[in-house]
Amino acid sequence: MKTWLRCALLLSLLALPGDAFARSKPAPTSPGKYTEWGGEIDELEIVQTFKLADYGDVVIEPFDTSATPLPEKSDNTYEPVQYVLAHVNLPFRDALAAALSAPVALAGEGKKGGAGDLVIRGKVTEMDPGSQAARYWVSFGAGAARSEIVGEVVDGASGKVLLRFRQERRSGMGRFGSAPGGSYQELMDRNLVTLGDDIAGVLKHF
Repeated sequence: MKTWLRCALLLSLLALPGDAFARSKPAPTSPGKYTEWGGEIDELEIVQTFKLADYGDVVIEPFDTSATPLPEKSDNTYEPVQYVLAHVNLPFRDALAAALSAPVALAGEGKKGGAGDLVIRGKVTEMDPGSQAARYWVSFGAGAARSEIVGEVVDGASGKVLLRFRQERRSGMGRFGSAPGGSYQELMDRNLVTLGDDIAGVLKHF
């Protein structure tokens, strides 16, 4: 029994995101290309330094989902993925705004992104709903939903790129009381919330 418990503990640790072991890594703000920046961000290129305090609003342009891989139309995950992609900016925006405690708007909601604004542009490269059955029956990180975005942070006045990033997040367990193994939409939305929080964490370093 003790051997089984040790194996289960080891497997659960291996299922944790890699950044759980690397949160103490440096978070430099000098121009350059970094991997595992701050132990949190998969890839970050700092093109030009800036001060977040110099900007009024953060404006998020609609993320490009035109090339995001989709499940087969006959698959039961197709509709949840389509729905999440159609509303992809909302969870990201809400998390970014909460973490920054600053004005954050979606382009088109009375904002365009110009002088005095910091603009975020992104592309969804992965929106994998994972396997609900694997999450429920196997656990230990199996069947996790996976979401990845690549993007840029741009000076609204000049159009100059300040940062480029690539970040992936995974979720493998639903909230208590949710569908067994977590619903597809719930976990993909959670990934987007975490991604918004991640990018807010980057911006707060400047």
